[in-house]
Amino acid sequence: MKNPIEKPDANLDRWLGRREAFGMIAGRCSAAEVESLRRIRNEKLYRGRTRNWAEFCAQLGVSRRNVERSIRQLEEFGPAYFHLAQLAHIRPEEYRTIAAHVTENGVHVEGAVIAFLPENTDKVTAAVAKLLGRDEHPVSKPAASSFALALKRCESATQSLDKLPVLQPAQKLQLAAVLLDMREKAKALGVPLLSW
Repeated sequence: MKNPIEKPDANLDRWLGRREAFGMIAGRCSAAEVESLRRIRNEKLYRGRTRNWAEFCAQLGVSRRNVERSIRQLEEFGPAYFHLAQLAHIRPEEYRTIAAHVTENGVHVEGAVIAFLPENTDKVTAAVAKLLGRDEHPVSKPAASSFALALKRCESATQSLDKLPVLQPAQKLQLAAVLLDMREKAKALGVPLLSW
């Protein structure tokens, strides 16, 4: 039951706060974050701040189309899809193939359950590959041309950041998550990193 004294935007603020917190923890779009956005959309909580849903999504720095796709995935697959996608980068059509082997607890393969934990990323990825019938040979090191391309993209991203106006809080959190992810990827490649 709604509190009659509560101001109209309080419910929206609460769900936005949850969305930001979940986004910070997960570093990527998580099931909890999508659930927060679904509630904001379904209960039309955005109306106190914007004229429509698309405008609200734009204020968050995300496209309405991407949010709608994520909400559909949550409704079709449930939270387990997001946990698995975060660790194994699986596409929806691949998930449909192995969905019977996935629960909230993890991926079930050969009588064992591999939990959705960051330290199990390699195991989860291998289990998904096995379930999908992929070749599980180790990936070779990227060629020098791949490095040059990655470096060029990083430089281009840096230049794009110079041109941005003032960021909204949600946009800052999204950028921080991407930068942390890039930092971890660089660290895994043995790049010495300076402290922030």
